[in-house]
Amino acid sequence: ANQFHHEVRASLLRGAAIVMVLLFHFTVRYPQKYAGYIPEGAALFTVGFGWIGVHLFFMISGFIIYHTIQNKKGPLDFLSARLSRLVPPYWAAIAAILLLEFAHAWVFNEPNRNAAVDTLFNLAMVPDIFDKRFLDGAFWSLYVEIKFYVFFALLWGLFDMRKRLFFYLSFASVFAAAAVHFFVLKFPLGDNFYYFLIFWAGIGAYKVMREDLSIWEFLVIIILTTAGSIGVYKDGNELLIGIPLFSILFLVAERAERNFPAAARLFGPCAYLGRISYSCYLLHQPIGYVVLGVLAAAAFGYNSALALAVASCFLAAYIGFTFVERLDKPIARMIMARIGKYERLYKK
Repeated sequence: ANQFHHEVRASLLRGAAIVMVLLFHFTVRYPQKYAGYIPEGAALFTVGFGWIGVHLFFMISGFIIYHTIQNKKGPLDFLSARLSRLVPPYWAAIAAILLLEFAHAWVFNEPNRNAAVDTLFNLAMVPDIFDKRFLDGAFWSLYVEIKFYVFFALLWGLFDMRKRLFFYLSFASVFAAAAVHFFVLKFPLGDNFYYFLIFWAGIGAYKVMREDLSIWEFLVIIILTTAGSIGVYKDGNELLIGIPLFSILFLVAERAERNFPAAARLFGPCAYLGRISYSCYLLHQPIGYVVLGVLAAAAFGYNSALALAVASCFLAAYIGFTFVERLDKPIARMIMARIGKYERLYKK
């Protein structure tokens, strides 16, 4: 039952996050990138703060990962489950992006941007490590997420993170690494530690709800996370409010779902958007930008074009969720069976 409620709560928040990200890219980032291909009229609203929806995704991931890893046999089981969840939709999105690039080049009168070498590094999920171009700008957060999985799996294999001492020590280590990278010495991939702090805030939210972390201790974690994520504020100061607000949302959602279960069901559509949010996130820019460009050429009004672009993204996300994302569990079982086979051969 707890697993079900955690998934529902996370889906609600993911639904809110993906709407924020879509509206930010379609009302703010698109006009910046394609000023000559803007639909007629003005949008009813712009969502300039929507970029922080990605950081809400990070906090949700920290919350869910800490919960799910306790039910896994070990770090390898955890990593196989998470990677089998991420990789198939990601590779499917790359295939779609390579195809959509022809439409993008035609609509925006640009040459094809996807070199074979960049594509190979993106398929391997390491373009940032080797300074290669991302096939889609939204992929940056996926690479942060994967690094967090590996980092957290290593910690879980070494320490019992359920113990307060190890939770505090791990958070302090991440905080110190972020501070050193920002104030003292830049080191490779050091920016990731800014984001790791936000994952840890999600872990703290779980520990408040299900373990022995007090609200006051969580408040300290949130203050330090907000301060320690200073390297992220180059994109704006919204996270100064966003991180505390997201933290409150976790606790409010917990109480609201417990005390008003019937009212929580009213947010079912938002929860469904959360369930398909991963595929939507992967595909929303290549699909949405092409749709907006085509509709601009057809003299559509901005608001009609925006609605159609969002609808197109959710339709593509539904297809991706239905036919690709649901492969994660059989793939994870196959990986663990293969690992178990090799372990038995090694023992012999």
